[in-house]
Amino acid sequence: MSENLKRHIEAISSETLNGENYSRSDFARSILNYPAMMVPSVQEPIIEALSYALNKNVSLMDPFMGASNTLVTGMKYGMNVFGQDINPLSILLSQVKTSFYQKEELIDADKRVISTINGDNSDVIEISFINIDKWFTKDIQAELSKIYRAIRREQNLKIRKFFWVVLAETIRLTSNDRTSTFKMHMRPIEEINSRQISAIKTFTSVSKKNIKNISDYISVLIQSGHIKKEKYVKNIDVVWGDTNSEIKTKKTFNLLVTSPPYGDNQTTVTYGQFSYLPLQWIPVEDIDDSIAIDYLKTAQSIDNKSLGGQVKESINEIEERVFEKSKTLKKFVTQFKDNERKKAEKVTRFINDLDNSIDKMLPRMRKDSFLVWTIGNRNVNKQVVQNDLILKELFTHKGVSLFTDLEREILSKRMPGRNNFSNTMSKEKIIIFKKTN
Repeated sequence: MSENLKRHIEAISSETLNGENYSRSDFARSILNYPAMMVPSVQEPIIEALSYALNKNVSLMDPFMGASNTLVTGMKYGMNVFGQDINPLSILLSQVKTSFYQKEELIDADKRVISTINGDNSDVIEISFINIDKWFTKDIQAELSKIYRAIRREQNLKIRKFFWVVLAETIRLTSNDRTSTFKMHMRPIEEINSRQISAIKTFTSVSKKNIKNISDYISVLIQSGHIKKEKYVKNIDVVWGDTNSEIKTKKTFNLLVTSPPYGDNQTTVTYGQFSYLPLQWIPVEDIDDSIAIDYLKTAQSIDNKSLGGQVKESINEIEERVFEKSKTLKKFVTQFKDNERKKAEKVTRFINDLDNSIDKMLPRMRKDSFLVWTIGNRNVNKQVVQNDLILKELFTHKGVSLFTDLEREILSKRMPGRNNFSNTMSKEKIIIFKKTN
């Protein structure tokens, strides 16, 4: 059975693994252009194969769920799904993508919200934070405030959540922040002054597109028999949580599919910086009351709390512990001196947090469960950080064996553009482990 499964997975075509056969509207993927999103069609054949191996009785966990493409792929196959993330914007997006919406209720709500916006004659700016005028022109602030007030008037929380996601994408498209990188970089003044853009028009367009994409995905679930009485037939849990501290459930799982924020968040994929502007406009009480970080304090708050972002103990203590588990990491770090060694220490802190996070996950995984990790290698000091080998060494140290691994070309995963720290990554490894005890 294991050998047949392994051969089946290893036979998945390169076109599928490379994401050449997907549509951006699949799985409601494009409702918010979230950083470093997994392409669902890449994961789907692996999830499908493992689902059959587990007799279609699957409870799936993604402890770094991001845009929750893993969860919605699992839902397509009728799995119980659980996801958590430290980023509140991920929580909101995932809540919307895993909820059941009637197309008619969204169309009616859209008409209502747009009508409220168009009837709003107030020029009051609803939101204030440091440097707001740097990131939004006064006209855009006024239009976003009209949208904000209209969404707040909606009585149904699930409907408000849908429109907060629409607003988040509107902010991404209409702020003065460049969209070519996840770090916050202001557009040139001449470009800002010459832009002909309306937040209300953008919101209207995004809303209609998102209604179609959400409705199309829900239709897939209905056709697959996974929606009964306007509800998903299995369990869905989307929670705010810091995986480095705990997995916020007592449930157990037989499939883990994830992609960690490989590299330290401060210098690679800055999910927090990407989310900072949208989150200024979205009330925390409409996301999750359990969020335990002050994520609006600075643009770096979320990234500083994420893997590799915190300095809790001395690097010497961390190195002593982690180098014992990964000879590849030790060899990489110890080749550097002075400032280059300082840069490499960020990688060590990230790997230490990743190792700690794995320790939190494994007790939640059942005997004979599969763990599917998508991870890429990075460049630091012009040398390759072999994250794939390091991850294998971490699991070997914990007594979890490698099942198989695959390689894919990154053709369409949205990754950092102008980022010298990660400028040549073009491949990812999909590494599958099996926990046998």
